[in-house]
Amino acid sequence: MGKKCNVPLFIVALFLLCLSCAPPESFPDKGVSILSPKANDVVQAGAPYEILWKAEPTESEFGKAVTVEFSKDGGKSWEKVEENVPNSGKYSWKVPKVDSAQCKVRIFSQYRPKYRGTSEMFSVK
Repeated sequence: MGKKCNVPLFIVALFLLCLSCAPPESFPDKGVSILSPKANDVVQAGAPYEILWKAEPTESEFGKAVTVEFSKDGGKSWEKVEENVPNSGKYSWKVPKVDSAQCKVRIFSQYRPKYRGTSEMFSVK
């Protein structure tokens, strides 16, 4: 009799292992500090608002552009606000028309997404 191949069992085990892996959203923030909005700020829905951040890595390490994201449920889900935003440390954001006390913004490097920062919880009213 020939040898039995355990590859299918290995693939199933690998798949189950991957299911238990933490999603990228659970990795810690690194290299980006969100300066505004701050914890407990109240931001006016539908109005312009300036998001401010500071990227610690050099431009050659961080890149020239960031992606801005918004969450209205405390970071459980994220929607893209804009990509290819110059890494100038500020972005004029048109705040969505939502009513939530569990809002967050997230900024991350498009060149090296491991560099990112997430704001503390704030409100949009």
